[in-house]
Amino acid sequence: MSSLPKQLRDESDFDQLSHDIPISATIADIEEKKGFIYYYRFVMEVRTRGGSKYLIYRRYSQFFNLHSELELKYSPGDQDISGPNTCRLPTLPGKVFIGNKKEIAENRIPELNTYMKRLLGLPTWVLLDDAIRMFFYQTESDSQYQPRALRRLRPPTRRV
Repeated sequence: MSSLPKQLRDESDFDQLSHDIPISATIADIEEKKGFIYYYRFVMEVRTRGGSKYLIYRRYSQFFNLHSELELKYSPGDQDISGPNTCRLPTLPGKVFIGNKKEIAENRIPELNTYMKRLLGLPTWVLLDDAIRMFFYQTESDSQYQPRALRRLRPPTRRV
C-alpha cells in the first residue's frame, strides 16, 4: 500500500467535520498599523464548511508561529519514516529582514494564499488541530474592526 491515500482527504471524514471548520482563506488586502512599531497585517476572508464567511487580521509573525507549532507536531523530522501522526506541511514563505515593509507584505500575498490553500487541504485530523482552529478563528477584535477596502477580493460572479 502506498502512503498516497493517507495524504488525500477522506471525503467521509470531511463530511463529519463541524460547520465552523475553516475550509478556505484568501487575503483580501494588507493594512498598515502604526504605533510604537509599524507593521502590515493581512486582511483575510475565511470561509467555513457551513458556508459562513468572516474577516480576520493576521501578521506574518502569526503565520510563522503557527507553522513552527505545526512543524513540531506533524513534521516527520530528519528520518524519512512517516508515522501515523505526520504529514507533509506546505512551505511557508521565509522571513525577510530588510526592505520596504509594504512591498514585502504585497509580495507575500500570493505565497501566503498558496500556503493557506495547501494547509486547509491537509488531512482532516490536522484541520482539527487547536493551533489551526485558533489561527483562523474570528476573535472579538477581528469582528469589531472594519477594513477600509478589500481590493483583492473579487466580487462574487453571477452564474448565468
